[in-house]
Amino acid sequence: MLRYVIKRLLILIPVFLCIAVILFGVAKMMPGDPVRAMLPSNLKHDQYQMAYDAMYRRLGLDKSIPEQFFAWFFNMLRGEFGWSSMNNRPVIDVIAEPMRNTVILNIGVIFLQLLIAIPVGIRCAVKRMSVFDNAWQVFSLIFWSMPSFFLSLCFLYLFSIHLGWLPFGGMPSSVTLSGWAYFFAWIRHMVLPATVLALISIAYTIRIVRNSMIDALNQDYIRTARAKGLKEKTVIYSHAFRNALIPISTVVVFTIFSLFSGSPVTESVFAWHGIGRMLIQAVMMRDTMLIVTLNAFFAVISLVAVLVADIVYGLVDPRVRLS
Repeated sequence: MLRYVIKRLLILIPVFLCIAVILFGVAKMMPGDPVRAMLPSNLKHDQYQMAYDAMYRRLGLDKSIPEQFFAWFFNMLRGEFGWSSMNNRPVIDVIAEPMRNTVILNIGVIFLQLLIAIPVGIRCAVKRMSVFDNAWQVFSLIFWSMPSFFLSLCFLYLFSIHLGWLPFGGMPSSVTLSGWAYFFAWIRHMVLPATVLALISIAYTIRIVRNSMIDALNQDYIRTARAKGLKEKTVIYSHAFRNALIPISTVVVFTIFSLFSGSPVTESVFAWHGIGRMLIQAVMMRDTMLIVTLNAFFAVISLVAVLVADIVYGLVDPRVRLS
């Protein structure tokens, strides 16, 4: 196992290097001038040109593209992610608060997803073609195929505009609120985006769990277990569910790692100050360093999630040998 993990980690190094080259190259090909976005427009011509040249050199834009890439890459390995032209601050300071907001939002989503989808998916497989199964299949088809922005707008209209139960979006301010009032304001602002994301993820996960369990329940060893007189709960949870864990574990692993990835569309609709909304703003403002850093972070999360999923395969299914 240890040899396999070390081997996979070594493979990830050139993979991440190739991803970083592509991300940096694409970001540099974007139109726009980040220096002009940072400077005030009310300066005189001579002052503006002096400030422009100084900022241009400070950001390292006077160097060649390969020099800029290697400077950014090695600085990134040391935890220095460059300067955000959109916020005129270091990138590490800019992403700290949105990352926290995204993690808090996704914790509630993941909790609802796993708490509801796994038992419902198992019961749908056991009660296949029943009213319960058909109802949840309709639910999963509707919410899995529905665009997140459309579902978000529907929820905004129903619960914020028509009923007035919940705020339109945004986030509470710690300046005007404190203590329990600030906490409950956070909850009220988080209900709608968390519900939208949870409904979509629950619909997807239910189908994965149901299909995996149906495949497992149709195997010969399940018929043998039932023929031996084992209890139905033992057959379902000790035999079928355990052997259906490979596709389910993939969903669970990627769901856990999605804590740190934003939802650009949903966060933008609800004006949630998360990492996904910040990425869209960075693209609109041509903030190269922020775009590259966020995409590199998402790439690392995906690569690590794939590695963890492969390791989990070997743990949940002895038939999968890691070599």
